[in-house]
Amino acid sequence: MIKFTLPKYLLFFVNLLLVSSVAYGATVYNYGDNNLNHLKNAYQQGNLHILQIGDSHTAGDYFTEQLRKRLQRDLGDGGLGFAYPDKLKGQRNARHGYSSSWSTDNSKYNKWGGNYQIGGVVATANSRLNSLTLTSQYYAGATQIADIVVYGNKGQQLTLSNRYGTKNLSLVRSGWQTLRASITFPTSIQADPSVKIGGFWLKNRGGGIVSAMGINGSTQDYWNRWRSNLAQGLAFSQADLVILAYGTNEAFRSSANSLTSDMNKAIRHIRQGLPNATILIVGAPESLKSTSGQCGRRSPSLDSVQYQLRQVAQRNRTLYWDWQEAMGGTCSMKSWVNQGLSARDGVHFSRGGYNRVANDLYTNLKRLLTGSSSQSYTSSQNYKPRFATRYNTQARPNPNFRHSYRPSDATTEINNLDRAKLPSLFKKTHNYSKPQGQGKICDQNGKCQYF
Repeated sequence: MIKFTLPKYLLFFVNLLLVSSVAYGATVYNYGDNNLNHLKNAYQQGNLHILQIGDSHTAGDYFTEQLRKRLQRDLGDGGLGFAYPDKLKGQRNARHGYSSSWSTDNSKYNKWGGNYQIGGVVATANSRLNSLTLTSQYYAGATQIADIVVYGNKGQQLTLSNRYGTKNLSLVRSGWQTLRASITFPTSIQADPSVKIGGFWLKNRGGGIVSAMGINGSTQDYWNRWRSNLAQGLAFSQADLVILAYGTNEAFRSSANSLTSDMNKAIRHIRQGLPNATILIVGAPESLKSTSGQCGRRSPSLDSVQYQLRQVAQRNRTLYWDWQEAMGGTCSMKSWVNQGLSARDGVHFSRGGYNRVANDLYTNLKRLLTGSSSQSYTSSQNYKPRFATRYNTQARPNPNFRHSYRPSDATTEINNLDRAKLPSLFKKTHNYSKPQGQGKICDQNGKCQYF
């Protein structure tokens, strides 16, 4: 076996070649989530709801839309999922829209006495003449079951109108509650003055649902601006898997020391409101404060944020998926920018970039749920990077990983690359033994198939 250390001035080009040529994969770690069997059963029964809560990576609804497509391709269309009560400036909804004359409060700007429902946005009816219309070109004319999250006084009313007629709903008590009705797109809502809506949960009778609940610029500590009884709002969702996707904005702070305590608090809320739900923590992707230089300059607190997120997952026994690893590891963002997979700001991603990493997460999550990758990890198992980084040219694939490389698209079984295009220098650097193929897939007994 030949060992060769690649000169540092060539490392950037190798990283570029790696990211552009190889479909990277990131294992979904199971650090001992006790509800994983419940999630597996939900998948097998074809009735599974994934709720992702996070920042702009979630608010753009590209990442979550690709998860939605993949899940619904397997289980059928379970419905729209969560919809905010009104349109949020600068945010995108893949499958629905609004026409509204209600007033909107966003916890990003207005703390509103700390009484926000989960999601952090409320829309308020100023008069009976104001209407809020929930629209959808994707589901035009379709009818779904809706749980409307409402705040008001007992006896106050909402009026729903669509092509099938008008229906009145009355609040059965004062405070937050859900009112159930059938909604046909589009549906207009009028309400007594001061009635507030915190969101909609929409579903069909079975199938897969992926709900996107994100606010641009948000951090995990936004939850502290919401009401203390968030468990109730989470219970309204009836989610089977809750994905926490924060960390990018915390990484640009000079200090992210409060992240661990904020994450721990959020996990307590989830487990109180959704005692059967599995939790998956997403490790923050690489983000750059500057794109100058070979690899760019990482956001100041990114290393701390990534470390804390993994530690929280280990200590709280949740699932964990490393977004940066799915990109190819440290020093990958600059290459993604150059390929058009990430925005020029070195923080956000293009539609193609979001699709690629969402495919990676779904493919590996599906492996976990279908039993083809059931290995659990404990906090005592040290994480080892699987690919060579800027400073470690002798890094080798982590033996704990079951899959060396994975296709980025579900429609591709194996991305058969021409290995002759990879420099022989690169082959020597990674010390590959066994058959010289693109990677391998191993079963639980350790029997591997090389390709």
